[in-house]
Amino acid sequence: MKPSINLAANGWRHKHWLSSFYPEDLPVDDDEDWRLAYYSNEFSAVLVPVDYWQSESVNEYEDWLDSVHSEFRFFVECHAGMFERISLADLTAALKILAPQLSALIFLDENQLISDDVKGQFLTLADSLGIELAGLAADSAMPVQVNKIWRSDGQAGGSEDLSGFSNFAFIEDDLSDLRSARTMVEQFVSVISDDVADSEATIIVDHPRLQADNLSKFRSVLDIMGH
Repeated sequence: MKPSINLAANGWRHKHWLSSFYPEDLPVDDDEDWRLAYYSNEFSAVLVPVDYWQSESVNEYEDWLDSVHSEFRFFVECHAGMFERISLADLTAALKILAPQLSALIFLDENQLISDDVKGQFLTLADSLGIELAGLAADSAMPVQVNKIWRSDGQAGGSEDLSGFSNFAFIEDDLSDLRSARTMVEQFVSVISDDVADSEATIIVDHPRLQADNLSKFRSVLDIMGH
């Protein structure tokens, strides 16, 4: 059985989508921003960039949940320098608001987990939220970055790097070539963990020229492929 694949963009506040995806009369100011609600009608997940959620208030996180449907999933970008600006306790409290629909904390560069101590802090956070902690690992043989996942090994302050691939992939592509995009999907599906091969996976797409229309076409490709 083929895995079901959720499709996500890296963020939803793309200025170049205002003229091509979001309706001209859609409110997008700080007090009334309907872009996430509109986005969630088309796509089932999103990666929340660091600068999105670090600059928001508790009320904004609650608004995000109110803006999306119950099956929508959030993935939150993290980096090792976070604790220079926010305590682990405050970060945990903020992310607990998204917890009902929060799937994973993701490091776009696995080298950002500099020390075992830093990794241990994020493992503690992920464990408290009941979610995964993922770091994207580049493989020269793959056109996509596929993640490795860290979980606690049961030792105080310790962690274990579980080699092998899990169920998230990150594609840096504008999806203008759907044949190439299909190849990426095939290669991703070929290496995801056996325990998720017949369940659910997520592909996150990021590119400065990514158009929502191409993301929609890519979703149609996934449908045709049976995902």
